[in-house]
Amino acid sequence: MAIIDQGHLVYTAGFGLADIALGHAMTPQTLLNIGSITKTITCAAVMQMYEQEKLELDVPIDRYLPFPVRNPAFSDRPITTRQLLTHTSSIADSPLFWSNYGCGDPRAILGEWLKEYFTTSGSAFDAKQNFNPWAPGGAYQYCNVTYGLLGLLVERLSGMSYPDYCSEHIFAPLGMTDARFLLEGMPRDKHATLYDYVDDGDVTKMELIDPRWSAPKDQKEIHVPHCLYSYVTLSDGLARTTASELARFLMAYMQDGVLEGKRILRAETIKEILSAQNVKGLPLSEGIQGLTWRQNDRIKAANRPWRGVWQHSGSDPGVSTYMGFRPTDSRGVVLLANLGGNPRARPEIVERILGWADDK
Repeated sequence: MAIIDQGHLVYTAGFGLADIALGHAMTPQTLLNIGSITKTITCAAVMQMYEQEKLELDVPIDRYLPFPVRNPAFSDRPITTRQLLTHTSSIADSPLFWSNYGCGDPRAILGEWLKEYFTTSGSAFDAKQNFNPWAPGGAYQYCNVTYGLLGLLVERLSGMSYPDYCSEHIFAPLGMTDARFLLEGMPRDKHATLYDYVDDGDVTKMELIDPRWSAPKDQKEIHVPHCLYSYVTLSDGLARTTASELARFLMAYMQDGVLEGKRILRAETIKEILSAQNVKGLPLSEGIQGLTWRQNDRIKAANRPWRGVWQHSGSDPGVSTYMGFRPTDSRGVVLLANLGGNPRARPEIVERILGWADDK
């Protein structure tokens, strides 16, 4: 974890093991894929395109892509970048999306995979499963594929691959020297092993198991190690970084887009990202949807530590992550765990950190 107070990094620590078999300790410098917190990095890259006037938020994304993206039930209604960033595009994650996980780096090419998903003649096109039955902008539904499209927008507008663009324009300026997307060239011992837990001895229900691992005999309670996996839409969930480095990214957001003299976004852009986007179909009880970021739901906000917190979480096989901050006192927290299944302790840990000043 990493804790920020009054805008300064005040505490980092690791707990437990990064690798059980080898006995490697988890540290603030251990690499971990951070799940959907990656979307906040993608948002920053997209908004850099916006600042460079290469992109408008409210025009059809077709303008920037080599193939059309339309909900076939509403083909006259364009889909916009703002809708992609707020999960209101009417695009859905089909079963095909969830089946494209695999050990190692992705084998498919992002643009080609998305073309097959969105063009009517594509092998992955399915009008009912790839889209929702409501018009773009008409309702809210969380979607991962849309962040694949945003990654492709970055590639098309920058002339660089999405991983290279983020490395050069986000990670490098912020001093995130270990942050990466691809496994190729990465020392394996830098990265945590990811685990899911079974209490009945049945490991057959687990996917993406490390092929080098053998299940212990006659044991019910098992931490099952996953391989280091990927999927083609890197920009929706596959940034790999450390708690210490992700705290630097968070502090840049907290400090109007700048950290130690290096600016990644303008102050007015950060203000736009962290502002209510008036999303249709999102109940008021669910909080405020910004661009990618979400302010806490009203149930949690009634509890003082959560009030006004902007946040994003992430989960994937063997991964549970959280990043959030409270603007009123510049307190923030990063929590990365190499255990899947949404560990119950995570909200309690975050709440105790956010409420730390109240306890002093």
